[in-house]
Amino acid sequence: MKYTLSLSLSIATLTSANASVISIDISGTIADVIGSYAPDLVSGQAVNATFTYNTDESVATTANTTPSLDPGHEYTSFYEFASPPYGGTVNIPILPATFTSDSAAVVVNDDISIDGADLNGAISSGTYDWIEILGSTTIDGPTGYPADGEEWTLALFGPTTWITDGSLIPNDLPNTYTAILVGIEFDALENEIGVVFVNIDTITVVPEPGSYGLSLGLAICAFLSLRRKRSRLNIAKTAY
Repeated sequence: MKYTLSLSLSIATLTSANASVISIDISGTIADVIGSYAPDLVSGQAVNATFTYNTDESVATTANTTPSLDPGHEYTSFYEFASPPYGGTVNIPILPATFTSDSAAVVVNDDISIDGADLNGAISSGTYDWIEILGSTTIDGPTGYPADGEEWTLALFGPTTWITDGSLIPNDLPNTYTAILVGIEFDALENEIGVVFVNIDTITVVPEPGSYGLSLGLAICAFLSLRRKRSRLNIAKTAY
């Protein structure tokens, strides 16, 4: 079936991160489940997640600072990290298992345009800065895209004034940002066979200076398809 995208927005006051290692704790509830994740997961189940990344590019195991101009797979730079300690863990308390990544990445997108129609107008068509913090258990499939595993992605969208050098991971978060969390399962042929959408209720960023707080507004959930190693977050409608 065709799935109509829905978004929910997380607005945060400035969270400055002077230290290199940043951890983001999230709590939320499952908004929708498609494909292989059902019937184990259902809407309304609680989700807790932690994503950890490093703003020190020298810590990355691999780096690609040559921007990709491939339509639909644009990015400015792509860094891979060892996991653990970086990447993500996702816990759904009703289940006995916890997702723990064995590879991690940070994708930097500087002044890249988004077609608002891909998000049903929830975000206006225009140019944005954003990063993706990725935890994965996938391998590279036949054409180099993720296969045979799961990816959970925390994407943080901000204004174009946020990232000043797209070859570098930004040290700070912007004054306001949109936070989106999604899990995707891939089969051995790189097909996306399952998607989990999570409404974010709370976010805690560590380290966080005492002079700044975090205020959340409406939560957003969207389909985010991230292409490992050679692509950015590719937001699209997909048939299941």
